[in-house]
Amino acid sequence: MSRMDLAGFTGAGYNKGRGLLWQAAWFTVQNLVFSTWWCPSSVRVRILRCFGASVGQGVKVRHGVKIHWPWKLTLGDNVWIGVDAWILNLEPVTIGSDCCISQGAFLCTGSHSYDSPTFEFDNAPILVGEGSWIGARATVLRGVKVGTSCLVGAGALVVKDVPDGTRLLASTGTTWSARTGKADGEPR
Repeated sequence: MSRMDLAGFTGAGYNKGRGLLWQAAWFTVQNLVFSTWWCPSSVRVRILRCFGASVGQGVKVRHGVKIHWPWKLTLGDNVWIGVDAWILNLEPVTIGSDCCISQGAFLCTGSHSYDSPTFEFDNAPILVGEGSWIGARATVLRGVKVGTSCLVGAGALVVKDVPDGTRLLASTGTTWSARTGKADGEPR
């Protein structure tokens, strides 16, 4: 027998921030125009502003980008968001000036409480400090603050705050030789 009762899920504690018609309008525009390859970055920026995002100057948003709720998004000046990045912002996401969110990066403010029998939401905002770079296919989870001037390397998984000036790299997948018991590349 399962310990969870998903039929009892209420969605308590999550406010979408806009009504159903506004949500439907956003999803329509996002799928038919915003994320397409032919839509210029400057038009994407204007669309985000029209849907309530706070967007600074010099922002570049590439094609394939998915943003769940633009009205819960704040972008500083000169932010770059790469192809196929996904900002699942059930709660606010704030990205400081001069940040790069690389291709396929995933910023996810949503989660569920495993301790809740009905699997209720356990969401929290994300903040990316000025001058930081979130590498390709990196994942930043709910409630994380990435400090200023940080590098989150390609493929990294970020589950707790990253102090200013930190370089957080994904595991390199070091292999060990069966004969020598040393890591590849180590002197024998």
